[in-house]
Amino acid sequence: MIDFGYGVTLGRLNKHHIDLTYEWRNHYREVWKWCRQHDALEPIKHEKWFEKIAMDPTIEMYGIFDGELIGVCGLTDIDRLAQRAEFSLYIAPEHQGKGFAQPSLTTLFSHGFMNHNLNLIWGETFDDNHAHEIFLKIGMKHEGTRRQFYFKEGKYIDAHLISMTRQEFEETPWKQSQL
Repeated sequence: MIDFGYGVTLGRLNKHHIDLTYEWRNHYREVWKWCRQHDALEPIKHEKWFEKIAMDPTIEMYGIFDGELIGVCGLTDIDRLAQRAEFSLYIAPEHQGKGFAQPSLTTLFSHGFMNHNLNLIWGETFDDNHAHEIFLKIGMKHEGTRRQFYFKEGKYIDAHLISMTRQEFEETPWKQSQL
């Protein structure tokens, strides 16, 4: 388990989490509307995703725990040479709005910067995603906008690139509180 004292712990996902995470990933309004997927997942595709994350060294996905599994986060496209990775996060629909996103990201980013020696963690968020404010609140910076980059719900939407460097991580108030 990964615990930096921010209020949640991260643990590896395993086969016991397949059904629950499948259910969460197919909640349109709360989860997959904000993801790159275009349709509800089929069970076999979700199982193949679980197999892939277990075998691919460039992906580290974790369950978010607060006594029980409450969400999923991870680092993807890990490039050990360039020392960067993309982050991923979703909180279970029934646990959204309860303040779990920020401690989940601070734990994940601490793990990425401190244990994996990353120099940059980046991500992408869509227009109107309320999580964008959380990303900025923890110290991520808006890098730019991919205009009309995705087609969802019958219209083109912008995607906003966000990132945090190791130096910015070292300077964040939540990191400083752990020293």
